[in-house]
Amino acid sequence: MNIQETIRRILKEETEGIRPFLYRIMSTYPETEQYIDSIKSFIENSNCKKIEVSKFKFPAMGLAMHNGVLFNDTIFNFPLSSFLFVMAHEIAHQYQYKKYGDDKMYECYLGDISVEEAAETMKEVEIIADEFATRKLREFIKMGLVSKDDNRKINAMYRNVPVSHFENLISKTRDDLKQKNLKNFEDITNYFYNMIKVNT
Repeated sequence: MNIQETIRRILKEETEGIRPFLYRIMSTYPETEQYIDSIKSFIENSNCKKIEVSKFKFPAMGLAMHNGVLFNDTIFNFPLSSFLFVMAHEIAHQYQYKKYGDDKMYECYLGDISVEEAAETMKEVEIIADEFATRKLREFIKMGLVSKDDNRKINAMYRNVPVSHFENLISKTRDDLKQKNLKNFEDITNYFYNMIKVNT
């Protein structure tokens, strides 16, 4: 754990943007109100530093970075169970950053590993996040927030995505990063952030 995270824990600093995010959840899905403390704890225990909601240029539902999560505004049009799954998937990545560290999570773009190895790693990271989200949804079912029928409609996405998809993404990203001379976590974060978010 680095000094900044230690200070955050001591000061019990809230995740930046979490209050408007939780308010938006309760406004959109009023049935979540009695469970909102559980959702808040789930997010904060991941060490997520910031949550932001924005319109996206691409059909992705979220972007998890070492310094927080950017959600696509359209997720609030989803049924509650689908919303919770997407939220849990992206927050799962925050738990991965917490567990493995930034170096490991950005290895696909900054590391010396081959594109093929990076693609296998990235797919595995996404599959684990899907499995994490599935387990979290089961917890919400036990709590009574969503029904088993709702859960059956949720399909984890990444297991069936071909590795070639990740290879193409990594190759393109590495080329862009090299061309723009971007070499660290902050550079990569800003690269994806500006690529995906609609500037308003």
